[in-house]
Amino acid sequence: MNASVTTVRRGLFGMFAGGLLAFGSAAIVAPVANSQPAPDCSASNVAGTVSSVAASEGAYLAANPQTDQALSAIATQPEPESQAAYGAFFAQNPQVEDQLQAIHQPVSALKNQCGVEVTPTPISAALTDA
Repeated sequence: MNASVTTVRRGLFGMFAGGLLAFGSAAIVAPVANSQPAPDCSASNVAGTVSSVAASEGAYLAANPQTDQALSAIATQPEPESQAAYGAFFAQNPQVEDQLQAIHQPVSALKNQCGVEVTPTPISAALTDA
């Protein structure tokens, strides 16, 4: 009987110690699991992101020929006039501005996370200034 009491005590102690280890590990791992991954600010990631955003913008404009025509006409104007024209266009077409800002969000994220200034297209530059 004495041996079985000792065995039970050892088993209970082992379970208690294991529970403490599991709880302690969870307390240490939980904050690490919730942390944000470090942004990838490598030149290759920046180039890939800019390329992807420019392609998405091109696809959007191809699917919206009136918007493409209007923004293409604005892009041919000299710098001060074009910025004012972009502002006026986006003020009259806020849904287009919202959609294009959503397309350009990955570039904006790179700017905020990495401090990288990239404007893949004139429209991107206009959205940045808006």
